[in-house]
Amino acid sequence: MAAVYIMRQTSLLIFLLCLSTMSLFGQTRTLTGNVTNSEDGTDLPGVNVVLKGTSTGVTTDASGAFKLAVPNQGGTLLFSSIGFQAQEVVIGNLSKVTIKLLPDTKQLSEVIITGYGTQAQKTLTGSIASVSGKSIENIPAPSSDQLLQGRAAGVQVSANSGTPGGGMQVRVRGTTSINGSSDPLYVVDGIPIQSNNLSGIGLGGSTTNPIADINPADIASMEILKDASATAIYGARAANGVVLITTKRGANKKAKISFGTYQGTQQLWRRPAVVDGPTFETLINEANVNNGQRPTYANPAGTTNSNWSERIFQDGALRNYDLSIAGGSEKVQYLVSANNFFQEAVVKGSDFKRTSGRVNLDFTPIDKVKVGTSVLFARSTRNLIRSDDNISGALSGAFFLPPNLPFYQADGSYTKFGTFENPIAAVENNNIKMNTNRFLANVYAQYDILPGLNLRSTFSLDYSNIQEDLYDNTFLNNGASRNGFGQSLNSRDNNWIQENVLTYQRSFGDHSINALVGTSMQESTFERTTATGEQFPSNDFTRIISAAVQRGTSEGTSWGISSLFGRIVYDYKSRYLATVNVRRDGSSRFGRDNRWGTFPSVAVGWLLSEESFMKDMSFLNVLKIRGSYGLTGNQSGITNFQSIGLWGGNLDDLGAPSGSSAYVDLPGTAPIQLANQDLKWETTTQTNVGLDLGIIKNRVKITADYYVKNTTDLLLAVPVPRTSGFNTLVQNYGAVQNKGFELGINADILKGDDRKIGWNVNFNIATNTNKLTKLAAPFTVYNRDIYRYEEGYSMYSFYLHEQTGVNPETGAPIWTDVNGDGKFDANVDRKIVGNANPKFFGGITNTLNFKGFDLMFFFQYSSGNKQLHWNRFFGEHGGTRNTNFMTSQLDRWQKSGDQTMIPKMSAENYAGNLRPSRFLEDGSYMRLKNISLGYTLPKPLLDKIHLSNLRIYVSGQNVLTFTKYTGLDPEMTGTASTNLTQGIEFFTMPQPKVYMAGLNVSF
Repeated sequence: MAAVYIMRQTSLLIFLLCLSTMSLFGQTRTLTGNVTNSEDGTDLPGVNVVLKGTSTGVTTDASGAFKLAVPNQGGTLLFSSIGFQAQEVVIGNLSKVTIKLLPDTKQLSEVIITGYGTQAQKTLTGSIASVSGKSIENIPAPSSDQLLQGRAAGVQVSANSGTPGGGMQVRVRGTTSINGSSDPLYVVDGIPIQSNNLSGIGLGGSTTNPIADINPADIASMEILKDASATAIYGARAANGVVLITTKRGANKKAKISFGTYQGTQQLWRRPAVVDGPTFETLINEANVNNGQRPTYANPAGTTNSNWSERIFQDGALRNYDLSIAGGSEKVQYLVSANNFFQEAVVKGSDFKRTSGRVNLDFTPIDKVKVGTSVLFARSTRNLIRSDDNISGALSGAFFLPPNLPFYQADGSYTKFGTFENPIAAVENNNIKMNTNRFLANVYAQYDILPGLNLRSTFSLDYSNIQEDLYDNTFLNNGASRNGFGQSLNSRDNNWIQENVLTYQRSFGDHSINALVGTSMQESTFERTTATGEQFPSNDFTRIISAAVQRGTSEGTSWGISSLFGRIVYDYKSRYLATVNVRRDGSSRFGRDNRWGTFPSVAVGWLLSEESFMKDMSFLNVLKIRGSYGLTGNQSGITNFQSIGLWGGNLDDLGAPSGSSAYVDLPGTAPIQLANQDLKWETTTQTNVGLDLGIIKNRVKITADYYVKNTTDLLLAVPVPRTSGFNTLVQNYGAVQNKGFELGINADILKGDDRKIGWNVNFNIATNTNKLTKLAAPFTVYNRDIYRYEEGYSMYSFYLHEQTGVNPETGAPIWTDVNGDGKFDANVDRKIVGNANPKFFGGITNTLNFKGFDLMFFFQYSSGNKQLHWNRFFGEHGGTRNTNFMTSQLDRWQKSGDQTMIPKMSAENYAGNLRPSRFLEDGSYMRLKNISLGYTLPKPLLDKIHLSNLRIYVSGQNVLTFTKYTGLDPEMTGTASTNLTQGIEFFTMPQPKVYMAGLNVSF
């Protein structure tokens, strides 16, 4: 409550100070106006408007508008903006002006969205990558995060899974936390949104996607804030970078109606590499003989040959429809859009549907006052199957059910096989559904107190309601053991933010200042109700009310954060640049003494190309060096009440929360968490140096950055004496470093003056080295402890038994004796043999235009990363299991002298409890991620049919993949349910190849 009181009093003080300055101005009148680009009519923010001969001036706002107090007798206004030719206008008796600035090809003209504002790219001192709406408008994509893949240096975007509607893993300059999230902060139209995984049904690696509800067609631009100078304004939530998503808005133009659609099909680009029935029986017989046993199968050639994967894979459908209307007047600007999207998975039984609507409205009711809103409502439905990271799912069954078994028994029932699910039963009896209702809205009011001084107040709400229902009938293993099993979860997440920002912009002489101060209050509340049931009377009754055994639980939690922040951007002669940010955040998650954290940053830049001694270099348009240093934070590594001691009820016989039964059916409580009032923020300190270069009339633009990120005070579970009654206590103990280099090149190879021909190449490459620099003690995680976290090594290091080969005489595997005691001991002879982090990654995009035709092809690549093909662990088992083999088993040792990495068929060579390094493969790849060919009708023809635009196109995704990796998809990152794993394929649904055709029309 005290924090809320401070925020309110601060906001009131800011407002009163602004009012007190009004008396400083007199004998003037107000001149209003709007500045646009003369070429395309778009509004120009950040244009300097100065009364010539004085220091009085303002800067245009985001819609290109300005208000300036001018003398009653008039004067002359000077309009200037980087990337445009300066223009003078005599005021005379004018009360309103409309200015159209001509582009200056000798300068950088882009205006970049920053935290709480905009800035010309040429004067930026921070590291910000921008993905413009124009560069992605012709790329069909189910989700907005897919549009970031390979398009921004230092931003690594990989798919967790090919499951429709699932999340992507986005890493900006590496992974900075162990227990906490390493996902960036997403800010939509200036408002941070929730990015937690709200699903509670636990199906494996599939997860919710925080921006899956945002229609890609609504996006105007995306900016990725990378260094501390760019991110520190967001303080405690910005250690992992910030992704700013700006949606399209209306303009003072005639209403424009746009419609777009694409239809497509999806296919597997690679199928499971498993053997057929006769080969399976032959291999089993060979293992029997090598083990001194009689062959199991008498006639392998005549056996059943069931191709399980062919029965569950399909060509998935893809459909999308977009409709929007945008326009407005001087006082009202609007955009209304609707979207309907459907995507089937390449595995039967899984799909994703989204229906959404958006309203963006800006209204100027009276002079100096502007109000507006952005509202999104989306409803999505996902039909899910157990697949990713799940040994009891459809994919695991398709891989490893023996191919000599029939699909069905003689009585028509599904064939059963141990713990593996019959994949046909899994997809035909699937009954898992997730319905999500998302309401994302903000309203704002802006008051122009004085020319160049305005106050903006915003209130936003991000509300999600997720209903998850599961029923495993008796045809499935889980349902058969419980005579039917049902689960129903309803999760509600409510997040509100209130912010006040006072902005001041002023140009006087050679000096320009852009400053802001603000306050922010945020509260997030999460609630979930869960019901489970067993023992159903029949498979026709799937609701929990029908179960003979019913259980129910409910839970709820909340957290809040209050903030003060400020920024000053200083520009002297458009040559010497400086930016200072500071944010102070207070979080309810920490103890009283460490609740508040301060996150400052400072950056400087020098535009050498504006110096007189550089003017003779006519080929050089822009040369800028810049540097920044600052701090950001992360609070996601702990739960909402981690700093205090907790007691819990509903305990099992050992005194731990069970969630299902009380101690001998009697109520009771017990300690479940130790207090630690010393917990504080994870803090990331980042240093960045960069260079921006533009040559040959800016047809070639180069950006390079080198950075070092040190994250300290990692929130980790540290072992404590068992006399405390607990095994671990969360403490600030640990550190990780990320450092790397980024390079981006954008080149207009061909740029005809008549605009009938063009060829643009955009290339980026980045490196990132990750290393744990402080850790209390090494620890291992995941299935069979295959990852090891140890000081001096990188995160995602694989901890395996190193197999160097196979004895050519005996066919036995050769293992490394790690401790040098002369013998191999599986319990101690393990080592770190590689990690999942790439040595470098990036993308290259070619865009060609000739008359009405356009061709775009985009390659994404990653090199040097290791990928653990964990499916091989179950598919190269030496014949001691009865599960199917992967085709790699055919390269086994068979006779003396054979050179191979696959041991002979024998019980002694089955991996068992070992973690052989031969399953660790080179995960490098280059993928043709997008390719499209389109044709736009010429304007004379469009005029005849009364259209403003009509484009038809064909497009493809993941069309070609070049890799040595033998699994289903080298891009898979592994499980999405934890931050501790990356670079593993464990029955993960692959990404498909996609072929589409579509059209865009507007009038």
